[in-house]
Amino acid sequence: MSAEPGAEVEAGAARPRPLLVVGVSRRTGSPQALRWAQEEADHRGGRVRAVLAWRPPRAPAVAGGRPPAVATTGVADLQAQAEEQLAALVEAALGQGHVVERVAVQGAPRAVLLRQSREAELLVLDSPRSAELSTPGAKLLAPRLVFSSACPVVVMPPPVEEGLSPTRRAAQRLGRAAASAVASAGRPGLPPRAAGEGR
Repeated sequence: MSAEPGAEVEAGAARPRPLLVVGVSRRTGSPQALRWAQEEADHRGGRVRAVLAWRPPRAPAVAGGRPPAVATTGVADLQAQAEEQLAALVEAALGQGHVVERVAVQGAPRAVLLRQSREAELLVLDSPRSAELSTPGAKLLAPRLVFSSACPVVVMPPPVEEGLSPTRRAAQRLGRAAASAVASAGRPGLPPRAAGEGR
C-alpha cells in the first residue's frame, strides 16, 4: 500500500529539528564549542541548546570545631546568577543575533549533560584544559561522557600551543630562534646582516 504524497510531506514537516547540546564551561565559556555547534546546526537545519551546570559554593572549612559561616545567598539567587552568566557567555561567543536555547541547571556537569542530551543528535564539549590532561587521577568530563552518553559526543581540539608540554614549547622556541639566526647570518662573500635589517 503506497502512502499519499501529501501525507509524506506532512510527516516530514512534523519532524522536530535536530538538537545539538553544548556543555558550557563556567571557566572558559566554551566559545569554540558554541560556534562549532551553531555552524553544524545551521548546516543540519537544527537547533542549539547551551547547558551550564552549576553547584552552590561549599561552605568554608573552619578550625576549632566551630560551624562554618552560612551563605546568605539562596538557591533562587544562585540560579539567576547562573542564567545571567550563561546568557553572557553565549552572547560573547555568538553575538547578539543568535537563536540558542539556554538552560542553567543545578547539579554535577556529567549528570546534567546526560539528562539534557537524551534526545540530542550530538553533544558538543569544550577541549579539556592541558593542566587536567597532565594531572594524574583527574576526572576528565569528556571521556566519561563519551562512554555514557546516548548520542555521539564531539570534543573540540585544544589550541595547538596549549596542548604542548613546556619542554616541547621550549624546543619550538629554540628552533625558531635557530632558524632566525641562520637567516640573519652572513653568507660566504657577503657581510652579516645587522639586526632588524632587511625586514
